[in-house]
Amino acid sequence: MTVKKSDLVNLLADATGMSKKEVEVIVNGLLYQIIEALQNGDRVEIRGFGSFYAKERMPRKIVNPKTGREMDVDHRFVPVFKPAKFFKESVNQKLLQKAKKGEDA
Repeated sequence: MTVKKSDLVNLLADATGMSKKEVEVIVNGLLYQIIEALQNGDRVEIRGFGSFYAKERMPRKIVNPKTGREMDVDHRFVPVFKPAKFFKESVNQKLLQKAKKGEDA
């Protein structure tokens, strides 16, 4: 299942008692501020969750697997998310438990 932004807005509205419109403005504002910070070359760190930053990629040559043609990829910056240690460990533990329950059934 994929959780969409609208699903997050509904969950947060239910959890906080705020209206969906208010929560949507906050979520959009948060996402906008993260994008804005990365565009300025800044790093965004949310303790216990993770960090967003822009990573520099140097120019390189690639081969298109469909056509076999060699192509150049320009120098660029790409947004990256690095989850916090607790975040990675908790996701891993929960999914391992879920997988184990599926094997036992």
